[in-house]
Amino acid sequence: MDSLQLIGINVDPGFYGRPIAHDDETLFPIYATCEMENAPVFLMSGPTTPDLRHNDPLAVDRVARAFPNLPLICCHAFYPQIDAMLGVAFRHENVFVSPDMYLFAPGGERYAEAANGFLSDQLLFGSSYPFRSIEQSIADLAGLRLQDEIAEKVAWRNAVRVLGLDMT
Repeated sequence: MDSLQLIGINVDPGFYGRPIAHDDETLFPIYATCEMENAPVFLMSGPTTPDLRHNDPLAVDRVARAFPNLPLICCHAFYPQIDAMLGVAFRHENVFVSPDMYLFAPGGERYAEAANGFLSDQLLFGSSYPFRSIEQSIADLAGLRLQDEIAEKVAWRNAVRVLGLDMT
């Protein structure tokens, strides 16, 4: 990954010409390479996936089990499959949840409730820009009633850690 100057990759298999699930074995060589390079994989899925059968957090569970050292960042948090996504994150510390605009959608408060407990090191803030203004997303994040230390983790510290960024 260093030769490509990439921090990680995005996988959105529900939008492929022939849609596949996130745990399709044809993706395993990509996951294995990323795990070896300690490069996170951004798993994209949510309610806009053309076939909702590919919006399945249980596929993430299978990938996390197969690649326990691979950071998996679940973009859009497989909304509206909130409880299943939270269950997968509870089971695997290498699974990170980034609900972005769905953090503020109906049911999204469950992500914040989980962040005040077991999900404090695994929830990542995303603004959803340009679909939402950054200012609105930041204001909404501030209104979630997260404990101060956890709000800081969610807002940026967790992302710095999982992306391996140098903030010195």
